[in-house]
Amino acid sequence: MALPPTVAVAANALAERLEAGETDEALIVELAELGQIRQKDLNDHRANGAVFTPYSIAEELVREVGINVEDSVCDPSVGPGVFLLAAAEHKYRQGEKVPSIIKNLRGIDIDPVTIEVARTTLQLWAFWRGQEWLPVDQLVVGDALLDMPVDWYGHCDVVIGNPPFLGQLKSETARDSIRAETLKERFGSCYTAYLDESMLFLLLGVELSSENGRVALILPASLLGSNSSRLAREWIDQRLPLKDLWVGGRSVFEVAAVEVVAPILRERQSRNCRVVSHESRKTIEIPAVADGQWSRLLAALNGTPVVNLDGGEVLSDQASVTADFRDAYYWLAERVMESDGEDLRPKLATVGLIDPFRFMHGQVQTRFAKQKFDRPVIEIERDPPPKLSKWLDKKLVPKLLVATQTRIVECYADSNGGLLPSTPLLSVIPAKETQLWHLMAAIASPGASAWLACIAAGTGLSQTTIRIRASMLANLPLPLPSENWDEGAYLARKIQEETPGEQIYIRFGEVMNQAYNAPSDALLAWWLERLQKKQP
Repeated sequence: MALPPTVAVAANALAERLEAGETDEALIVELAELGQIRQKDLNDHRANGAVFTPYSIAEELVREVGINVEDSVCDPSVGPGVFLLAAAEHKYRQGEKVPSIIKNLRGIDIDPVTIEVARTTLQLWAFWRGQEWLPVDQLVVGDALLDMPVDWYGHCDVVIGNPPFLGQLKSETARDSIRAETLKERFGSCYTAYLDESMLFLLLGVELSSENGRVALILPASLLGSNSSRLAREWIDQRLPLKDLWVGGRSVFEVAAVEVVAPILRERQSRNCRVVSHESRKTIEIPAVADGQWSRLLAALNGTPVVNLDGGEVLSDQASVTADFRDAYYWLAERVMESDGEDLRPKLATVGLIDPFRFMHGQVQTRFAKQKFDRPVIEIERDPPPKLSKWLDKKLVPKLLVATQTRIVECYADSNGGLLPSTPLLSVIPAKETQLWHLMAAIASPGASAWLACIAAGTGLSQTTIRIRASMLANLPLPLPSENWDEGAYLARKIQEETPGEQIYIRFGEVMNQAYNAPSDALLAWWLERLQKKQP
């Protein structure tokens, strides 16, 4: 397979310099840049999910995962070979001979041209470090999830790499029906329809791992807490548990602004997990998490207090928690209009209008259905379609509205039932209207924010935001009946209906922490700090 012309020119120039005896240590950077040259020839990185990994990132992960002399190293999405290059250099500096290093490198990729770039890169490296042109035989072309060489399973001491990010909510990266069915058959109960393909590579990594193997693959941070990857996380923890977490942040890749992490899987030697931040160089140790609860590690790095909410029932025992359907959105979009003041028509509620204890209608501008509004209201016809009529009957009642993209819970009590929510707002409708403010106090409490953040850290648009799902909120533990919860309900109503001072917020946080039997100055301070950033 011929190299792309741009890569061939650079590779031939490097070969001539090496054969002339050049030994400059900076050559490692030029070798890694062959992959970057290849990426520039690939126009549609979004469709195939493949982006070039900077050599410095590969080098960092190689150190974190721990690669030893004579370890076999496999990259199941090898691309132009930057991780194998970093692993080879690391092993060379540990004293392993170049022929042994090359023999112990394995990689697979679906693109034959990119495989040739990886092979050339490693051959150039081998000549640089060993003065010998060596064959690189264990780089193969194929779909790693379906075509992995059988003899690699269970025999890879280290599995490392950056698999393609292929989310299933966008048409350009979604699997077709044939591939979906094939992967479902291949991965069984761990497979879900919305599971990002990169998580399937992590499952594969566990299967490839030898008895004392280690796995480190770069993934979107959202997979630490997404519901679609929960079964996969639990399966992994039963076989090769999450031991450490490398947190890359949002600036790792030049062409893809996405929060990334690398779960590091290996047999635990202690009960603690390390969390390492690439951006801040901060490292913390926390107790190992329960099966599948990986987002707790990211939450700990973000400074989220660990909470154990002491309660009896959960929210779904006392209320329905729902997210609205798309048909309702389109129906609202055709009937939304600007109000010029006092108006008896239902007000439109969007995520952007919900702040903690506040509905910002008329105070901030919101965007809905590609239009901007200051005071959006809904004009309802006399006889709405039956499906929407039923929806209106359910929604135009006293309820709580909860924003879904947030750092702490943003909840507002629609006590009169005059607001119509737009997706993706969540609606919490109490079974008993008299419980509205008690449920408001529980959902808006410091403990609820920390509990949800631990479950879903990284699932939002940034490392510190969370995406609250209806099913997640429905499982929120409620406090046991108490005078503290009663006072919390009173204070929640007072905060919403008046303009309280800071002391009211502090008192609310204190009594709700006590209601949950979780008095904590650290939890209260954490919540107040984030709450203040949402205050007007």
